[in-house]
Order: sequence, then C-alpha cells, then structure tokens
Amino acid sequence: MRLFFALLIIITSYSGYLYTLDESKLPPLKNGDLIFQTTTMPGAMAIGLASLSPYIHTGIIKITDKGPSVVHAAEIVLETPLSEWIRSGALSRFAVFRHKTLTPEQAEDVLEVAKTYYGKPYDHYFSFDNDSIYCSELEHLVFNAVGVPVGKVEKIGSLNINNSFVKKLIEQRWQKYPACVGKGYTFEGCYEVMMKQELVTPASIARDTSMERIFTNYPF
Repeated sequence: MRLFFALLIIITSYSGYLYTLDESKLPPLKNGDLIFQTTTMPGAMAIGLASLSPYIHTGIIKITDKGPSVVHAAEIVLETPLSEWIRSGALSRFAVFRHKTLTPEQAEDVLEVAKTYYGKPYDHYFSFDNDSIYCSELEHLVFNAVGVPVGKVEKIGSLNINNSFVKKLIEQRWQKYPACVGKGYTFEGCYEVMMKQELVTPASIARDTSMERIFTNYPF
C-alpha cells in the first residue's frame, strides 16, 4: 500500500500524458474554499509520502476584484493569483474542497485572521512551536480561530516515515532541528523528539469529513 501511494505521487507529478483541465473548468469558487496541489520540493514531497497523499501543498481561496487568489504559506505567507498558483504545481494538478457548514461570514473571518500571518516565513520543520508557518498549519490555525476546526493533529511518528526518501531528509536536517539544537542530542535522541512532534498535514484536512471535494483534475 505504501509503495502504491509513493508511485501515485510520482506519476501524478511527472507523467505528462495524464488528463489535465485548467481553472476555466472550475465551478464558481467561494471565499474559504481550500485548494490542494502536488509540488516537487523535497520537504513538501516528504510530507506527501509520509501522509500517503498527492495533496502536498494547500491554500485558501480568496475572491477579489481581480479574480480568485490563493492565501498560502510559501517562502512567506502571501496571496498569489489563482492561475499562477495552479501553474506552480506539478502538471497544474489541483483539487478544490469546500467546508460543508462554513458560512460567508465565517469565510470572511477566516481570511481576516489569515492576514495576521502575512509575511511570516515558511516553517521547514513543520512545528507549532515557532513563529514560522507551513501551509496546512495556516489553515488549521485560521479555521480553528473562527470556531470551524479542520484537519487532524497527528504525531510525525504516526505517519509513513519508514521510506528512504523521508529518512534521508531527516538525516540531512536533524542537526538543525530547532527542538534539538544546542541540547547535545545524538541522531537517535533527536529522532525520538521528532517522532513526538505534532503537525497537521494537507491530507488530513482534505480527508476531514467536514470537507467536500467540488473539483479535481487529478486522474483519480
């Protein structure tokens, strides 16, 4: 099963012959819709493989006078025009989900709360315990702030980390892992700390029973 999902992510990312649609085929979007894509950055790919999902990066739809944009955590938290955001993903793959009970007023509040995070840097260590933000953390924080929780908080150790790609990335990064820096940890000791760390993955948000998929151009 794990091999299947790993291959699925790779095929989705790199196979040019797969069926593709663009944003012109989208149904009408609303503030607060969530959009997911596949990216090929090493850290993000590790999250996809660990969560057994092609949904590696995610953002929040914001309707503007110039058209839809996506509020997301990239190098910093910012807004990106929807068309540009879609093109940044592998083969322009994306899926849109809508919260089943989110009201227009709550959606406005979600976007207002998200503004308080604009400019914050990306969190490459996927931690709740710092001033940096990763993509699904942003959604988890802002939706919870308005009383509409999304996603599931999990420990890293509960994910599919027993694959060579994820293990290699951990081995490359552990000495700079904030919770271990300056504390004299060996790799094994730091690894134990990392496995207890909590996070929210894009996949857990997409799998939330409160979410309904309204569009996809993935071939599954």
